[in-house]
Amino acid sequence: MISLDDWLLYLKQSQSAVGFPLVIGGLGLMLFGWRMWKVCVMLSYALLGAALGARIVGPCDNQWLYALAAGAGLGLASYWPVNYAVSGLGGLIGAAMVTHSLANLGVSGTALLASGGAAFIGCTAFAFLNRQHVVIVVTAFLGAALLVSGLAAWVVNLPGLYGTVRAMAAGSAIVIPFIVVVPTVMSSFYQLAEVRRLHVDL
Repeated sequence: MISLDDWLLYLKQSQSAVGFPLVIGGLGLMLFGWRMWKVCVMLSYALLGAALGARIVGPCDNQWLYALAAGAGLGLASYWPVNYAVSGLGGLIGAAMVTHSLANLGVSGTALLASGGAAFIGCTAFAFLNRQHVVIVVTAFLGAALLVSGLAAWVVNLPGLYGTVRAMAAGSAIVIPFIVVVPTVMSSFYQLAEVRRLHVDL
């Protein structure tokens, strides 16, 4: 799977030009994600499929082609059961956060897998019962991830600032999650207020 270091390296190689569309896209999702949540869910599964496809085939000449095919297949497969797919996406995000946090605390092996599996089941069930809130949180999270990635594309090209942020991230396991969680929470409250104000049922 693509790691944080791989993503930062890609952003650095792309220079700062990629930052602008990422920031604009992230802000769009953070403000209006609830209006296009079905598209967001499909794109999320497409990205997941592409990452899995690239991981399974490994480095080869046509790796991008396999990744594209896997992404398109999984994205299209999530279109029809999108109301259930968003529950699975909520479960995946919850399980990823739990396993990442536990791994940083030194948990590994069977205990980490069991915790991740339990978190996936629990978060999926919660997402199914609270779809409207989960839709908002998922789109807010995706928007925050894009926004932070766009800002990172600018920061990595400023050696002094990048070194400071990198040192902070290396010194504490909560720095990177905190940077993503704060805009996610802010966006979630904003979108929830908009949905209630307009009396929309997602």
